[in-house]
This record gives sequence, C-alpha cells and structure tokens, in this order.
Amino acid sequence: MAQLRINGNVRIGHVYDCNFGQFKKNGGGCTVSRDEAEIDYNYRIPNEMIKVRSVIVIGKHRGAYIVVPISATKEEAKKKEKEPEFQGFHVKLEHTDIPTTPRYPYGVDRWALCNLVTTVDGGRLQDLYNSESRSFVKAQKVSDETLDKIRKGVVIAIGLRDLVK
Repeated sequence: MAQLRINGNVRIGHVYDCNFGQFKKNGGGCTVSRDEAEIDYNYRIPNEMIKVRSVIVIGKHRGAYIVVPISATKEEAKKKEKEPEFQGFHVKLEHTDIPTTPRYPYGVDRWALCNLVTTVDGGRLQDLYNSESRSFVKAQKVSDETLDKIRKGVVIAIGLRDLVK
C-alpha cells in the first residue's frame, strides 16, 4: 500500500483528486495520447481512465478505495432516453458539492460517472489543490442525497437496475 497523500483519513462521500496514471509511450516514456500508446499491462492501456481527475469515494477497505470519477463533459446521445444521465448512471452534481478552486470553478456543471466506478490504492488520492493559495483544500463531502444517487447509479451501471427502488 502506498502512503496516503491527504490530510486526515479518507472519508466516504468526500471529493479528492485521483492520479490514474498515463499510457506507456511507444519508444519509452509516458503519454496521454491513445495514438502514441503502447500496450503494456504494467501501465494504463487505451480505454482505461488516465490523468489526474476528481473522484468521490463511495467505499473503502484496508487501503483500497472504491471511487467514482467526476467529469465536466456531459455525454449526450441522439435520443434522450439513451443518455447516461437519463438512464441513471451519470449523476449531475450540485455546484456546492465540489470546493471552488481555480481548477474547479463554481457554476460549472459536473457529473459523477457511475459506470466508470473503479478501485484504487489510497496512494493515488490527494486533497484538491488551490493554485491561487498554493495549498491543498480540505476534502469536502457531497450531500447525502447526491451520495445516495451516486450509489444507486453504480448499482444501475453494473446491471442490477431491478435492485433500485
């Protein structure tokens, strides 16, 4: 288990940054470009999540944390009923759910991507960084209602929609 890089304990429902890593580049080094990526199972491979992203912790056990990534990009479909938000596995966050920093400005719509739930080591997590004050922001908890929607979204995303009331 890697050393935690957060202030205090990791808490369920709180928002952190998560370093998912990068692809291995053909010819050596690392890259975020899928076109330059070499398939090496010791690194991230195309179609896996990469770079530093904000996440919400929804579970934990012995240094492993179940996280749901956050995105400011809404996934759209030609038909509304095909959109992930309509289907319940992308959950729109309240603007107050994420601390305001230069990287995460207030008023930007964001979604928890419940279909991309994953387990990471605690060493990948860190508090959000505020570049203006050059300090880390204490982790903030999303509302209980939002956390409940995210958990239901994960259940839907893994194919167990019938369990959600």
